[in-house]
Amino acid sequence: MTNEQRFIASCERVGETDVRQKLNAERYSGRKAVWASDWLEQVDSAKTDATKAEESRSRLRVTAQARRHFTLAIATILLLVLFASVLLFLKYR
Repeated sequence: MTNEQRFIASCERVGETDVRQKLNAERYSGRKAVWASDWLEQVDSAKTDATKAEESRSRLRVTAQARRHFTLAIATILLLVLFASVLLFLKYR
């Protein structure tokens, strides 16, 4: 078994997400980065259109949830500031 084959086998064991994260964090260098990129291209090309669409919808759902949480946090902070302002106004009136 060649070094490339062993590396690809390790990529298959850890999974696509982990390999993408390591590649984006530049934890692979030289040939390993090339091998990882090639492997990810093969994984992507093997996916059906339905799988790609589901992954896209999943990412959109996560983004929408994060946006809702952010909006709720901002609204809470503004409400607390308003409440504190009213209390200070009443105290020093």
